[in-house]
Amino acid sequence: MSEREDAMTFYQDLIIKATGVNRQDAEYIEDIMRNDIFHSTLDWQTRARLVRAAKTAAKLLAAYRSDPALAGYFPRA
Repeated sequence: MSEREDAMTFYQDLIIKATGVNRQDAEYIEDIMRNDIFHSTLDWQTRARLVRAAKTAAKLLAAYRSDPALAGYFPRA
């Protein structure tokens, strides 16, 4: 794994601290935040909004995993 692939984003670090998820789930949650919650980039959000969105996205990830049609897109670590 390259150094770039090994580096966590600022957002993934925030997500892990806000939700307690593992690194792989933080990647999924970051994607859910971008595509399903904000439909945009994250850089214009306040820290408080990012934390709330991370918690919401963690719940969405659990829901996605419980749906057989979506579970394959979000494998567990």
